[in-house]
Amino acid sequence: MFATTRSAISRVSRTAIVALPFALVACGGDTSPARSTAEAKPTVPVTQAARLTTVTNGGTSVAPTGTYENGEAAFKAGKYHDAAEMYKVRVGTKPTDANGFYMLGLSSWKAGDFGGAKDAFDKSIELNPAFAKSYFNEARLLLDMKRAPEALELIEKGRAIDSTSPDGVRLKARAESEGGNIEGAMQTYRDLLVRDDADTWGLNNLGVLLLDRGEFTDALGPLARVVQVKPTAPLFQNNYGMALERSGYKVAALRHYEEAVRNDSTFTKAVKNVERLRGVVTDTTAKEEVNVNDLAEAFRQKVKSWKEVGAQVQVKPADPR
Repeated sequence: MFATTRSAISRVSRTAIVALPFALVACGGDTSPARSTAEAKPTVPVTQAARLTTVTNGGTSVAPTGTYENGEAAFKAGKYHDAAEMYKVRVGTKPTDANGFYMLGLSSWKAGDFGGAKDAFDKSIELNPAFAKSYFNEARLLLDMKRAPEALELIEKGRAIDSTSPDGVRLKARAESEGGNIEGAMQTYRDLLVRDDADTWGLNNLGVLLLDRGEFTDALGPLARVVQVKPTAPLFQNNYGMALERSGYKVAALRHYEEAVRNDSTFTKAVKNVERLRGVVTDTTAKEEVNVNDLAEAFRQKVKSWKEVGAQVQVKPADPR
């Protein structure tokens, strides 16, 4: 199972498909690409957050009051349980505050209270049914709860409100994938890339889906393109390295694993892949086996052809009558 980015598909998206086995010589390596969980990253409304403060009463710290600003500051500091408690106070005193319930949903979800998070998101949608992000983030929650069909319903409702959101498209693909509709997910990613052939998470997630299916050489294109667009991202370098290795280009794969480690020495997957492949590849001075820019450009032209085909399909033939 490919670890996901934490989708969608994460870190990244977690899919319900099992990766094809891949035999390697050395032991102890990491043979699965990192998934994106960018889809699972909650969106916080942009406001001027106040500093999270405490007051002292006789040497005893007293928790900040349940203001929206203090709750947001706690959330941004990663203190999700504290943030949830503050937002509970907030919505208790302002029961019609849709944003308060939205943030209570985010905070509860990140604190591990999935039931409380769902209730809060439901209330936020009830109070403000025109806010697409409430649908999208509740869908992310449902995907974490392994409830892909329900998540897909919410995603479609959110996309009806904001049809241009790339988050909505990526979430749809993740839900399709986790619901077992892999072909649908791949088509959704293609649709996203037709709109923006430099969408990094769309490129990465399509590449990972192709790796899942054992279509290693086909995965080279989107993963080369994402490395071209964002060469400093270790997750993308690692996944491109995996596609190279599985396609038989071990020298090139090692170089991209090493590039991932140069950008993030704590990225365990890439570190293990470097250690493992160094025991297999003995001549790292060999001429580069593949050119990332050539592969990326070939894939960009492929996306362009998808766009042209789509335009032809949309043109209706003249009525002969």
